[in-house]
Amino acid sequence: MSSKQGNNRNRIKRLAIYSLLCSLCIVFGYVEFLIPTSLIAPGIKLGISNSIAILLLINGDIGGAFAVNISRILLSALLFGSPFSLLFSLCAGIVSTLVCALLIKLPALSPIGVSVAGGVCHNAVQVFVASFVVGRGVWFYLPILTVAGVICGAAIGFLGIVFSKKAKIDF
Repeated sequence: MSSKQGNNRNRIKRLAIYSLLCSLCIVFGYVEFLIPTSLIAPGIKLGISNSIAILLLINGDIGGAFAVNISRILLSALLFGSPFSLLFSLCAGIVSTLVCALLIKLPALSPIGVSVAGGVCHNAVQVFVASFVVGRGVWFYLPILTVAGVICGAAIGFLGIVFSKKAKIDF
C-alpha cells in the first residue's frame, strides 16, 4: 500500500469517527432537550454533548474537538433551534472550546477543572452576546449561570473522563 493510500484511509477513518461522534452529540442534545432543566432556571442546559469535546481534548485532538463541536452546534440549530440559538451557541461554543483547548495542556488542571472553566466561559459568553441582543438586563442572570456552569461543567468533565477510559480513539 502506498503512502498516499494510507493517508487517504487515515483521513477517511478520521472523518468517519468525527461523523459518529457528531451524531452522538446530536443524540445527546436531543435527550438533553427532553430533560426539563428550565424548571431550575430558563436556558440552563446540562451540556452532555460537550463531554465528546472533552473526550477529544483528553486524547489531544484539539482540531477534532473544534470540528465536532462546531458541526454539532450548526446541525443542532438546524434541527432543534432558531437563528438566535445558533448565534448564542456558536459564539459560546467556539470561545469555550478554545478556552478548554488552552487549559487542557496545563498539567495542574484535570479534565474536570478544564470542563468547569469551559462551562463557566460558555455561559459568560452567552450572557455577553445576549446583552447585545436583548439588553444589559441579562447580566443579573450571570451568577446563576456561573453556578450552573460549575456544577454541569464538573459533571461533564467527569463524563468525559469516563468516556476516555471506555472509548480509545485511535487514528
